[in-house]
Amino acid sequence: MKEILTHICFDLDDTLYEQLAPFQHALNQLHPVAQEKLRDIYKSFRSRSNEMFFLHQNKEISFECMHIKRIQLTLKDHGILINDKEAMDFQAAYQKGQYEIALSSTIIELLDYLKSRAVRISVITNGPKEHQLRKIKSLGLKRWVDEKDIIISSAVGCSKPDKRIFHMVSDHSLYIGDSYENDVVGGVNAGWDVIWLNKYGTRDQQHIANYIVKNENELLDRIQCLY
Repeated sequence: MKEILTHICFDLDDTLYEQLAPFQHALNQLHPVAQEKLRDIYKSFRSRSNEMFFLHQNKEISFECMHIKRIQLTLKDHGILINDKEAMDFQAAYQKGQYEIALSSTIIELLDYLKSRAVRISVITNGPKEHQLRKIKSLGLKRWVDEKDIIISSAVGCSKPDKRIFHMVSDHSLYIGDSYENDVVGGVNAGWDVIWLNKYGTRDQQHIANYIVKNENELLDRIQCLY
């Protein structure tokens, strides 16, 4: 980064809060798995979720089919077969858990720190408007983020990694997110600086992120160094 930016934009899911906990709870109700296998299954779920989301966005599959297929294909990747009803039972439990989320103490410290430095904070997230807004409400994010600075893909007609959704917020900013394709590639293509919150050790084959951090504590340290 060549300049200190007065605006920072965050991804929502798996950046400002952890989706792994509600995923684990829902999966254990359906098909308990060993703890050492959980992270690999969740990484598969993230990949399948992105794949099914874009099929749904392109009107190739229904919203319900997206939910069914992403968990069915995830578990099939790991040798577990489930039917449509089991997939929807998983989705119901997973969604319920997503409305019972909270910010970690580290993320609260980070957001408070940015506010104390008069940094404008925004959120760009892919997903259905009402679903994402309920999560934002559960997290209490409007304490730090103005409503006009919350951009949800289904409400604006395009999604990450499309650079248009980034430019709805700013021509140039610092983006923080966990998804390589959506957040890192998308942010860089929009002309933004990027901090990649790479929790799962994905390889940065193109070496395009300005900074890579592995967890929330490293992210807080990096922001405090920059600001």
